[in-house]
Amino acid sequence: MSAPPVLAVLDDAGAGAVLLEISSTLARSLQRELSVVYVENTPSLVAEARPFTQVLHAASTQWRAFQPDDVEQGFRAHAARLREMAGRIAARNAIGWSLRVMRGSLGETAIHLSTEADLLLLANAPAPAGADFGRPTRARRRPRVSVLATAGEPGANALQVAAQVARALAGDIEVVRIDANSKRLDQPGTLAALARSDVLILARAPLDAATLARLRCPVLLVG
Repeated sequence: MSAPPVLAVLDDAGAGAVLLEISSTLARSLQRELSVVYVENTPSLVAEARPFTQVLHAASTQWRAFQPDDVEQGFRAHAARLREMAGRIAARNAIGWSLRVMRGSLGETAIHLSTEADLLLLANAPAPAGADFGRPTRARRRPRVSVLATAGEPGANALQVAAQVARALAGDIEVVRIDANSKRLDQPGTLAALARSDVLILARAPLDAATLARLRCPVLLVG
């Protein structure tokens, strides 16, 4: 039985380059295929319906109200951009890949897809600047791979995956501990540590969509 693909889920083409570099490098290292999922974010459709929402097209100098097809055109443009990036990056890494489009929210889609892969990467914003994934130089720092631990040391599986990711990305591992009593990610110390992360390793089980939405770096869900 072949290993499941590395799953990369995102709702913003602006986060695409970094997430695709990370996920394709990891897929190459583990000799797996890459499955990319672009999420057409439903809050964008809600914004379209608001009477005060306006848009400025590149070829125009005047703002105008959203037209029914504006958001749909934006979705198609994002998907086309991601398809081009994914094809280019996957070819460079010599891995098989696919792309599909779903509609919903990023966190809920990630949870819905959780049974398809044991390694699921997601991002709803570009990663912190400064890291060079897989190709660090003196001018570019090594990526920081953070592992979340709720009590004591993180689990063996999380540490094993973190080691694989750090090796694939030529990065360093950092363990981020949170209060075992609250198990909340919004503590000041935890947020400061997460702000330094280029990739965050999390066990999948205790997470919900609201928690995932608060994380501003690429997240790898394990398990």
